[in-house]
Amino acid sequence: MSGGFPRGVQFTPVPNPLLASLLEEIDSLNELKVVLRVVHALHRQRKVPSSITRGELYSDRTVAAMLGAAGDELEAAVDSALEAASDRGVLLLLAAQDSSPGPGASSVGERIYLNTEPVRRALVRQGIDPASSRPDGRARDAASGKQNETWPDTDAALEKLSAITYYEQNIAAVTPMVAEYIHAALEEHPEDEVMLAIRMAAGANVRSWNYIAAILRRWVIEGRPEELENEGDGTARRDLQEDRSEQLYEEYLERRRARGAH
Repeated sequence: MSGGFPRGVQFTPVPNPLLASLLEEIDSLNELKVVLRVVHALHRQRKVPSSITRGELYSDRTVAAMLGAAGDELEAAVDSALEAASDRGVLLLLAAQDSSPGPGASSVGERIYLNTEPVRRALVRQGIDPASSRPDGRARDAASGKQNETWPDTDAALEKLSAITYYEQNIAAVTPMVAEYIHAALEEHPEDEVMLAIRMAAGANVRSWNYIAAILRRWVIEGRPEELENEGDGTARRDLQEDRSEQLYEEYLERRRARGAH
C-alpha cells in the first residue's frame, strides 16, 4: 500500500487502553492481531452488543494469513489468542443461549464480545451474565450449530491479490467461497475490470458478489468499460461510473423483484 490509504477510507474505533497500557502488557503478536481483527469484525455490525464466533475467525482468510497457519494449527493459534485476551479482560467469551423459553434452554456454542461497559449492560438486559463460564465446545457456530470451514491451505490464505484486498476494503470480509469467486473472475477478466466492478458495487451500496458478477457479465456483452479504455478526465470517469452504478443497481433490484425477493 505504497500510495497510502485511499480517500474515504473507513475507520474502526479501538479502546484507548488497547493502544496504551494493554499494548505494553501484550507480549504475543498473535494475541494482538486476533484482538484487532475481532474489534474490526464487531464494529462492522453497528450494534450493541455485537458478537462473533470462533468459527468465523477460523474461516477468515485474513486471520489465516496473518497467523501464517491453517487447519488445526490455525484453530489452536486462534484459541490461544482468545484465551489470553479473555484472561486479560479484553474480550468476553460467553456461552450463547438458544431462543427456547423456559428452564430447558441450553447453551449452544459460544459468542465473543468486546469487554466494555455498554456491552456488559446490554448483556445483562438480555438476561446474560457477563461473568458466566464458557462452554466446552469452541469450534461450533452458535447460531447454526454447524462447524465453520477452516482455511485448509496456508499458501492460499497468504495470497493477497489486489482484487481480494480491494473487496475486503470496500465490500466485506472475504470468505473462502468469495475468494474462489474472485479467483475465477480474474481468470476471465482483467484485474482492473474486477476492481472497477467492486468499486461500482460499493458505490451502489450493494454488498453482494452476485451484483459484481452481473456487472462483469454485462461487460462481456457490451465490451470493456469506457472508464478503463479512456484515460481522459478523472471527474468524467467518476461521473460515468456513478451513472452506470445506479443503472445496474436498478436492474439488479428489478430482477430481484421479478423473482419475488424483497
